[in-house]
Amino acid sequence: MKHSSLLRKLVCCALGLMYGSSHAQGRTLTTEQIDAIVKPSLAQCTPPIGTTKFGRVDPSSIIPTKNKKAVPQARVAKTLQGMWRGQVIGDPGDTKYDKHKNGNVDYFWIVDTKRMEALIIAQRGTGKQSMGLMKPVSANAPKMSYLICPHDGYLPAMERGSEIHEFVKVSDNIENAPEILTKATGVKFKGRRPALSAMWKEIVASKYFESLPAVAFAGGLFKMQLKPVPGPTGPDQVSMGWSSEYYGGGTTWLKFTPGVPMKGFEYGVFVGTSATGGDYLVASPGNGDLWKVEAAVGGDYDLAFDAVSLGPLQE
Repeated sequence: MKHSSLLRKLVCCALGLMYGSSHAQGRTLTTEQIDAIVKPSLAQCTPPIGTTKFGRVDPSSIIPTKNKKAVPQARVAKTLQGMWRGQVIGDPGDTKYDKHKNGNVDYFWIVDTKRMEALIIAQRGTGKQSMGLMKPVSANAPKMSYLICPHDGYLPAMERGSEIHEFVKVSDNIENAPEILTKATGVKFKGRRPALSAMWKEIVASKYFESLPAVAFAGGLFKMQLKPVPGPTGPDQVSMGWSSEYYGGGTTWLKFTPGVPMKGFEYGVFVGTSATGGDYLVASPGNGDLWKVEAAVGGDYDLAFDAVSLGPLQE
C-alpha cells in the first residue's frame, strides 16, 4: 500500500508539472493587460494590504513568450534619436514639480544615436521651459518612463514617495540642440553644430554647475550602448545602457559636491511586446533585467527602477 501510494503521488506530481509547464507556455495576455505593463503607474508601488513591501510582482505583469516580439536595434535607435521633454509625476509634497501649472521644472533629454551620446538637464525654480514651445512629434508620440518605488536599502535613502520620470519625444532630430542648451544654461557654444559631448565640456568649463543656477539642478552626459541579447525563451531582447557623468547641486535628492563629477553606470535588458498604439520595450520584474543605476566615483548612488518602458516605437 505504501509503495502504491508513493507511486500515485509521483505520477500526480509529474502530471502536475507537465500540465503546469504546458499551461505556462500557452499563456497569452490581452492588449489591455500588456498596456498595464508597458505604461507604468504610481499604483504599481502600492504594497499589498497588510504588508509594507513595495514593488510586488503580480503574475499578470510578466509578459509570456507568446506576447514577446523581436525588435530590431535600428528601430530602437530611431525612436531614441531626438529631443525629449521631461516631467516628474508623483512626489505630492513638492508642488514645484508641477511644471504644467507653474513652469518650475526645466527637464529635458537630448539623444544622438549616431554618436551614441545623450545629454540631460534638470533645473527647478528657474521659470524656464527650454523645450516648452516644442510639441510632441505626433498624437501617439513615444515616451520613456521610469518608475521608482520607495524601497528600503536604496542609496541615497528614499525619503520621498513614488515617482515616475516621464519623457515625451518632441523632435526627431537634434539640429537645434545648441539653442536649447544655450537657453537652459546661458552657455554659447563654439561651432555650428557641435557634438553633445563637446557642448557638455563647454557647459562644465563655464562653471555652470558651480554657479547655483537654480534651487536644484543637475546635468549628465551619457555614452550609450545598445545591442540585442538572447532571451531565456522566445525572441531576442534588447540590452541598453550607458556610462554616465553627472554634475549638480542645490536641494537635489542626490547630494552633489559642487564641481565634482559623479560617474557611474546605468543599464537594463528590455523585452519587446505589442500594446495599444504600437510596439514597446519594457524592463520590469519578470521582464528582462531591471534598470540598475550605480555610482562608481563621486557619491553614493545605488538603486533599481521598478519599471522602465519605451514606446510606442517608431518605424
